[in-house]
Amino acid sequence: MIDPYGKKDLVLLSLPNAAATTIPGPICAMDLSEKNGKLAYAVLSKIGAVEKSQLHMRDLSTGQDQVFARHIGSKKLADKAKAIFEARLKLGQSIEDEARAGDAPSIPTLDAYFDRFSKTLEGAVRESTRDCYEGRYNNGIRQELGGLCLDKITRERVEEFASSLVGKGLAKDTIRLTLATLRKILSKAHRARLITENPATRLGEFYRQAPTRHREIEPLTEAEVIKLLEAVRQYSPQHFALFLCAIHTGLRSGELAGLQWGDLDDNGKFLVVRRGIVRGKLNLTKSGKVRKVDVSDSLLAALLDLRRKRKEALLSKGKNELPATDWIFENEDGGFQDMKNLKKRHFQKCLEKAGLRRIRFHELSYVLSLLMFSVLSK
Repeated sequence: MIDPYGKKDLVLLSLPNAAATTIPGPICAMDLSEKNGKLAYAVLSKIGAVEKSQLHMRDLSTGQDQVFARHIGSKKLADKAKAIFEARLKLGQSIEDEARAGDAPSIPTLDAYFDRFSKTLEGAVRESTRDCYEGRYNNGIRQELGGLCLDKITRERVEEFASSLVGKGLAKDTIRLTLATLRKILSKAHRARLITENPATRLGEFYRQAPTRHREIEPLTEAEVIKLLEAVRQYSPQHFALFLCAIHTGLRSGELAGLQWGDLDDNGKFLVVRRGIVRGKLNLTKSGKVRKVDVSDSLLAALLDLRRKRKEALLSKGKNELPATDWIFENEDGGFQDMKNLKKRHFQKCLEKAGLRRIRFHELSYVLSLLMFSVLSK
């Protein structure tokens, strides 16, 4: 028996009629027996504070090893494994067949493990967050690393991958998020003890020189806001209150779509933001918290006018009450507004009709800060 913890290489002696065999360490190795040109041995490996006992079978003619069983244990368990398998050999039993009964699953490829990882995200994170993980993996990771087994993804290979992303001219944030996705996947694999360490940590130095690309935001000026709202009144009057609400409150598009009449307090002059619509599904707000936003006099007037029209429409159908759960900015069928469709069919059209530059809808949230600063500076 050889029991020198911490050595780089150990020599494991087989039975007298077999040659000496080198086993990589640091391990505690125990000679079991040799039969039909194969050597069976148990090892106890120690990585940090983690000990793992394993049963190996080595083909003495080729020098190739096969691991049959893995479990967390101790030297005592490794010694016990030695005694058990020696006894089986004496009885003429096949150690390979017996060992396979306790086989651990083979190490999966990164592709296979990501499929498992993605399923664990269901219900744990927002659907949009899971979609982001899948997008980064499919677009940035799968082609380079997906076919490799987890234990073959070395630190050197990950560093090469990080450098390749820089070589493609990707923006620093894109690289950072791609590597963060890889790090999270491998972190989960590490916790599951499929790999001994996470090779995707501390990679910032490899993309520090990547270009930083941020689109400069130029919010609409006060005069441009007036032009936009005039165009909305003329070309999309049914959405005037929605656009005014976006400008005066700075709410996200999903939060606007998620507003219900019960969220409006016309006496207190505020809206309670409780939910959001993300990718056509009802969710909590992005922060997960409920908050209040003040409503200006002009916005309150527009909302009360919209509520009056909605009540009149219900009365014409023989209904007396406007349910508190009805959507403030409903679509033609009474459901919540499809904001993606609204941005494409109405927002960009009204910008064009007003003679204004194209901006993204969420840039309207910056208008609120600009208008407040304008008022305070007067």
